[in-house]
Formats: sequence, structure tokens, C-alpha cells
Amino acid sequence: SSSSSSSSDVTSNKATDDAITADGTVDETKSSTLSAQCVQPRPIFPWRSSPDPLPRLTHPSKPSVDMHATDDVEIEKNNLMLDEFYLSDYFTKGGPLGPGWISPMEPWFRGALYANSMHLLGVSWPSIIMPWTRKDWEHDMSWNFCHAFSNGVQGMIEDTYILSRSGAYRVETDTAEQGGDGESFDVNLDVTLDPLTGNNGDTAINDSGETNSKTREEISNEDEKYSMLQSHLRQLYQSARNHSHPSKVNILLRTIPQSAQIESMFPIFGLSRSLVEDHPNLRHTYRNLRQGLERKNKEAATAGKARLNPFEVGKFIMESLNEVLSRSASLSGDGNASITVVAQVSINCKEIFCVRDVESGEIIQGYEDGQPRDVTHLVRFEMVLKEKLVGAEDEEAEDGEWEMQIGRWQISDWDDILDGNIFFT
Repeated sequence: SSSSSSSSDVTSNKATDDAITADGTVDETKSSTLSAQCVQPRPIFPWRSSPDPLPRLTHPSKPSVDMHATDDVEIEKNNLMLDEFYLSDYFTKGGPLGPGWISPMEPWFRGALYANSMHLLGVSWPSIIMPWTRKDWEHDMSWNFCHAFSNGVQGMIEDTYILSRSGAYRVETDTAEQGGDGESFDVNLDVTLDPLTGNNGDTAINDSGETNSKTREEISNEDEKYSMLQSHLRQLYQSARNHSHPSKVNILLRTIPQSAQIESMFPIFGLSRSLVEDHPNLRHTYRNLRQGLERKNKEAATAGKARLNPFEVGKFIMESLNEVLSRSASLSGDGNASITVVAQVSINCKEIFCVRDVESGEIIQGYEDGQPRDVTHLVRFEMVLKEKLVGAEDEEAEDGEWEMQIGRWQISDWDDILDGNIFFT
């Protein structure tokens, strides 16, 4: 629930605590488990402004348990502590890999995914292996991600909180770039939403007063490829605006990205959002792969053999991935297989955030003192790569290598507001 204007240090901006779907509806099964509990209100501006990283990024300390305990009470106590440990967000929400993964996996495996993602993005293996060249690449990418986040937020502001002739709400925005040792980017939003009758519909009014009658699907097909924000994330903010507070509210957001750290990167071979939308059965691709591996292990056990050794597991996975890529190429229509690279980046910002009821002065989200705070946003980026296997008979081929087409980065989620906005599970 919201805090009063008299308590400046209390935050009520936990957008992730309010279970909101992309169409703006509230998932009451997540918001409330008992009928006697109050359903959390939908945040007016879905935003997490916190100095702490998301809980899933923090590895909890393993409890010290007595493995030789014989007393029932001690055994039960140990079990409860271990249950609490393994039920933490780090283990249940995929850790640095995030939603869509059944576990955070081992560090060496995350490292292998990271290195392969770098290579797919065009970095040579020597540059990946050498620490100084890898750090140079990470430094450049971190600032690029800061810039993309800043532009993405600003684009969302301009697309969602536009200045219309209807007078339903006014928007004051300003974006400034500051130079120096490394770049910083400044985004300002100061908007007052006034819920006048007839201005919360799906029809947009442009600056010339003309009605924009494009449907969401038409807009998506036309602009999705080049949009900085994925459509589900854009729809979330459109819905939050259209179903805003019943009284006049002011939203103030000022955020300045200062640094970034790449938490994880991993490739999704053979899949892209557009391919899964056209062929929904592909969503089960990696579940089927895992089930196939489990079936192979059971067959080996039934035959009286040991479980598959690492070489056999690796062979099965490589053969399966080749099949996935071949199917992707055949379904794409252009002979190119899709690979989506997902990068999750912690972006450290100086930020002011406050949502205030204009009439009562009540602070609905954020802080009332107007002071900048150090906050961290976890931003999820996706890029689709197109891969075409060059056959040995191709005159332009060199040693049968793969040709790669690099796509554009797109923001699919931030701070897990959309639970990762997953498309591959």
C-alpha cells in the first residue's frame, strides 16, 4: 500500500510486487493467496527504483547445518533452513540467467554461454580468452547498453505520454547528453495525468489532432523490428497510462545511467520471438530436448549400462542443436536459422522517482524528498542473429564456414517487471 507524504524514506514503488500482465490486467493469484488479503494495487507507473539488485542476482549464504544430527527437532530445523536456502529467488528464478532457466547453473557453464555469445556477436576467440581484450569489449558494450537503456526509456516516454490536443494530460520531457570520462545520459519525465472522460481509450491523437486508427497488430508489424522496446513492454506502459489513477497524479522520473555490468549472456539457438509467434509449438523446443536426454539416460539404465558420459551427452546436445537450427532455417522462409542472444545488464543510475496524488499530496510510489539516489536496474536485451550454413559446393564458401547476419539490440524487460518476458519456454 502507498506511504503518506510525511514519511520520506518509505518506498512503495515495488512494481514487481504487483502482478501485472502485458495487457494491463492484474494476476490476483500472484497478488494474493488468501481471500482475506488485499490485492496489491496496479502501479500507476511500472518502475522499480531501488539501490538493491534484484534478489535473484544475490547468491544466499548456505546455512550451517549439522549433517550428523540424530535428534528429530534438529533434523527438522536443518531441513527448514535448507528449504529456505533452495527456495530463494537465486535458485527458483534462474539466478543471473533469469526466468526461463530451471536453475542458475554452475559458474563454468554460465561462463561458456557468455563466451559463446561473444563469439556469435563477432568477437574472435583470442580476444575472448585474453582478459584485457575481453575487458575492453565489455567496457565498450557497457556504455552502449547504458545509451540504449536511456534511449529506450526516453522513447517509451515519448510514445506513451504524448502531448495531445485533448488536454487529458501534459508532458514535460528533456533529454541531455553529458560528455566527460565516459558518457552519461539524462532522461527527465515530469507528467501530470488528468483522468478526463474519454481519454483512456486505445485511440491515439497526434499533435495535429488527427486520430491514429492503426491497430496494435499493424503498428507491431510495421515498427517492431526497429523499436528499441519489445511490444509487450510498450503495451505494459500503454495499459498503465490508460488505466491510471482515478484522480490527477504527477509522475516524476529523472534517471542518469552512470555505469553498467553485464550479468549474463546466453544464446538461444534456432528460436526468435517472431518465429515462435508464427509457430507456437517451437516454444517447447528446449523442453523436448531435455526430455530426450532424460529418455536416453533411462534407455541406457534399462539396458544395464551406466548413465551417459560427458562425451555422449555433448554429442546428443550438438546433434539436437543442429536439428533445431535446420528446422529454424526451413521455417524461416529465407533459409537462415535464427539465434537469439540474451544479455542481462545491471545499469547503475542516479535517479529521482516519485508518483504523487496532486490533490492530496500523497506519495503513491517512490520518494517525496526529490533527492537523487543510487539505484540499479537490471535490463534484459535481446538480439536476433541470422545464420546460414555455407555448403562445401558453394563457390563463395571458405572451408564450409557459417555466415552470420548481426541484428539490433532490443529491450525486452527491465527489473523483471514482465518476469523476463520469456518466449523460449
